Amino acid sequence: MLSGSGTAAASAVARLANSTEVANWDALCAANPGGGEVWSGDAYLRVKCAEGRYRQHRVIVDRAGENPIAVGVLAKRVPLLGEWWHLPAGPAGEDASRVLETAAAVAALARSRGAFMLKIEPRTGPDSRTAIHAAGYRDTVRIIPNPSTILVDVSGSEADVFKRIGKKARNSITRAARDGIVVTRVAATEEHCAALFGLLQETAEGRFVLRAESYYRAFWQTFEAADAGQIFLAHRADEAGQLQLVAGAFAMGLGAKTTYKDGASVRAKTAYGASHALQWEVIRWANERGAMLHDLCGAPPSDRVDDTDHPLHGVGQFKRSFAPEIIDYAGAFDLPLKPWAFAFWVKLGDRLARRLSLAIRKDPYY
Repeated sequence: MLSGSGTAAASAVARLANSTEVANWDALCAANPGGGEVWSGDAYLRVKCAEGRYRQHRVIVDRAGENPIAVGVLAKRVPLLGEWWHLPAGPAGEDASRVLETAAAVAALARSRGAFMLKIEPRTGPDSRTAIHAAGYRDTVRIIPNPSTILVDVSGSEADVFKRIGKKARNSITRAARDGIVVTRVAATEEHCAALFGLLQETAEGRFVLRAESYYRAFWQTFEAADAGQIFLAHRADEAGQLQLVAGAFAMGLGAKTTYKDGASVRAKTAYGASHALQWEVIRWANERGAMLHDLCGAPPSDRVDDTDHPLHGVGQFKRSFAPEIIDYAGAFDLPLKPWAFAFWVKLGDRLARRLSLAIRKDPYY
C-alpha cells in the first residue's frame, strides 16, 4: 500500500525496464491488468518525447508471486526543482489497492531519481478517490482526455457488433450508406494528414485550441508506422458527381483495446449520418484487429449526461447512440515527493510554465 510519503511496499518494487523489455514494450503493456492502455504504449511515449516535449522512462514494477506491471512514464524537468513524472492513464492494477501499491513503487523510484512530484490518472472508479486521497494524493487537472468515457463492446463477429450498438446509430449508418457516404481507411500521407487537420480546424474554430499541424502529423504517422493507428475519411458526391470530404477521424490501438483519438466533420449539415458511418468504420477496424473494447474517448460525467450546458453534451449524445453507459474514472492526482518543490510548483511554477509554453512555443504545456 501507499503511505502519504509514497514509500513502496516490499512486495512491489519499481525498476527501469531492460533492453529486452523495452523492445517488447507494447506486449508488456497489453499484459497489464485491464488489457493495457495505448497511452502508455511505445508509439505514444515516442510522440510525446519528440521535439523535446518530454523525457520518457519505461518502468517495470515487479510484484512478489504475480505478473509485473509495465508503466509508461512521461517526465518534464523543471529548473531547480527536478522532474515531475506523469503516468498516462495509469498505473494499472487489479483494483484500487493494487493500483496504489504500484504507484507507491513508482513513487519510490521517482524520488530516488530526484523527481519532486508524481502525477497519476488511474482507471479506477470514483469510489477509489477516498483511498487515493488517504495515500497523500491531491486532485489536479487531467491530461489524458477521457476522465469519463464510453466503451463499446467490439468482440465477436461484425454482425454481432452491429446488433449491439444502439438503434439510432444503426439507422444513421444505414441512411449514410443509402445517401452515398463512403468511408475509407487511408495512409497517413502529407495530403491525408492535411485534409484531416483541416477538418479539425473547422470544428475547433471558436470552440477549443489545437496544437500545431506538425504535432498531429507526427502523431498520426508515428502510430501508423507502428501499425497502431489509422486515419479514416468520409466523402460524399456533390451534385456534379465530385467527391467532397465531409468527415474524418483517427483511431489508435494497443492490445485488446482501441481508442478514438481525433475526429471532425464539416459544419454544413448536408451529410446526415457521416459521423456515425465514420465511427462504424473505426469500430470495424477495431473488430478486425481483434480488439474487445473500443474507447470513444471522452463524454460528460455520468451525473451530467442530460446537462445541455456541459461542453461535451452534444458529443456525449452522439457517442451514447453506440453504447449508453458512461464510465467515470477517479480523476487525476498529484503526489508530492519533495514538499517544498511541490508547493512552489503548485503556487507559481505550473502557471508560469503553461504561459511560457503558449507564448514561446505556441503550444499547450501538457
